[in-house]
Amino acid sequence: MLINFLINSPDARVNHLNEEVSTRAELKRQHLMAIKYRAKRFAATKVGLVSAFTAGAVVESAKGDTNMVKKYSWLLKLLA
Repeated sequence: MLINFLINSPDARVNHLNEEVSTRAELKRQHLMAIKYRAKRFAATKVGLVSAFTAGAVVESAKGDTNMVKKYSWLLKLLA
């Protein structure tokens, strides 16, 4: 009984706390990876939108329709 109280019981609590800390560290790691993934995806999407809009503006200005380019230039500034 004394051995159980002094050795086994505290050891079980330490093992439980160690497992809990490991679980929290893994959840934190997964959360940070998800944030990084979302940030990269957002950046790629924004770059894709800007390049597509710029290409469209170049095509329209080549056609001679500068009125449309002037009309949506605020969008290009917003995306860039």
